[in-house]
Amino acid sequence: MKIFVMTDLEGATGVCGTWQDINPGGREHERARRFLTRDVNAAIEGAYKAGAKEVVVLDGHGAAFSIIPEELDERAKLIRGRRILEMEGLDSSFDAVFAIGAHAMAGTPDAILPHTLSSATIMNVWINGIKVGEIGLWAAIAGTYDVPLVLVTGDEAAVREAKKLLGDIECVAVKKATSPYAAICLHPNVTYRMIKEAAIRALRRLDEIKPFKVKKPVELKVEFKYVDIARRVAKRPGVELIDGRTVRAIGDNIIEVMSLVL
Repeated sequence: MKIFVMTDLEGATGVCGTWQDINPGGREHERARRFLTRDVNAAIEGAYKAGAKEVVVLDGHGAAFSIIPEELDERAKLIRGRRILEMEGLDSSFDAVFAIGAHAMAGTPDAILPHTLSSATIMNVWINGIKVGEIGLWAAIAGTYDVPLVLVTGDEAAVREAKKLLGDIECVAVKKATSPYAAICLHPNVTYRMIKEAAIRALRRLDEIKPFKVKKPVELKVEFKYVDIARRVAKRPGVELIDGRTVRAIGDNIIEVMSLVL
C-alpha cells in the first residue's frame, strides 16, 4: 500500500490561538510545528502497522515549512516548499489519503481558525452547489485519481464536516473549540494513540471507503471577500463573474477548475 498524507497546521493537537500566535514568528509557531509533526508520525506509524509499504507526506500549511523534517518518521518521504498544485505529488499510484491537522471551512461557528484556503481573501467555495472547505476539496482532488480520503484528524468541527460530506470514514477529534482561538485539548500522548489506531482501522477498511467522485461537468464557485479580486479573476479565460464577489468555472474535473479560479 502507498499512502499520501495531506497536512495542515490549524487542526493539529494542541494548536490554538490567533493567527499571530501560530504564524512564523508567533509565540506558538514552533510548538505548533512539533504538535503537527507528532500527529503525522502517529499516522505514519499506524499506516506501516497496517501494511503500508510507502508513505509520502505533503507539508500543506502556508509556505509549506511546518513539518519538522528531522523529527519526522524516517520511513516517510516529505514534500515541502511552495507547491504549484493543492495536493502536489498525489497521483493514481496511491491507495489512500490521510488528512492530518485539518480545520473546518470558513464561517463554521464552533471551530478553531475556520477558513477555506485563505482567511484573508475567500469567503465560500462550492463544488456543484455543495459548500465545501479544504477537506472537501482534498477529497475531490483525491477522487479524481480514484483514491479515497480515509482518515481526517482535526478539531470536532472539522471531523463533523468530514463525516457529513464523506460518510463513515475514520476521524479523530483532537480538540473542541470554545472560540475561534481557544480549545479544550486532549493530551498529545492520547491523540498520538488515537491517530495511530485510526490509521490502522482506516487501512483495514480500505475496501469499504470509496473515493469521493464529483459528477461531470464540475462547477466550482468561489465567493471572494473583495469585489476587486473577483473582477480580476473573472478576466481569466473560462471564468465567469456571477455577482459582485463570486466567480465560477466549469470543467471536466476539480483540478482543472481550481487552476482557473484559485
